Amino acid sequence: MKFFFRSLIFFFLLTSVSNSNENIRFIDINLIVNNSKVGKSLNEIIIKKNNEITSELQNLKNELDKKKEKILSQKNVLKKDEYNQLVNNYDTEAKKFNEIRKNKMNNFNNFRINSQKKILELLNPLITNYLNNQSIQILFQKEQIIFGDDKLDITKEVLTLFDKKHDKIKFE
Repeated sequence: MKFFFRSLIFFFLLTSVSNSNENIRFIDINLIVNNSKVGKSLNEIIIKKNNEITSELQNLKNELDKKKEKILSQKNVLKKDEYNQLVNNYDTEAKKFNEIRKNKMNNFNNFRINSQKKILELLNPLITNYLNNQSIQILFQKEQIIFGDDKLDITKEVLTLFDKKHDKIKFE
């Protein structure tokens, strides 16, 4: 019985949406951000920065590991006070390394987020203008759509317009 009522309600909701006169479309913003010329150049910059940071942090970690091995190898040779002093210095350097790693990762994540926001800020007025020109009244994000006719997808058109308008932008 519950199934019948749910089906009946669903049927009426579906027919009321399909009979409406509103112009409805959907768009995949993530596809535009990642596959536009600007987005591809940002992805290249992000990969390059990530590789640089990873390499730099790995070098620092290797240096710390060598110092640790050296300290451990001298444990039986050094006086207890000298050994404790070396361990304390190592602990201080390890804390500095963790701070450096945390700061670099935070800066990298902030760069990535702010760069993507910059793309979205450029994309927003373009989409608004496109909606006005095409008399589109409702626009959905593609990830929120379960089923939809491909004719209602405006992603490719907006991507083409975005690439024509924004060849390159400067990321800081």
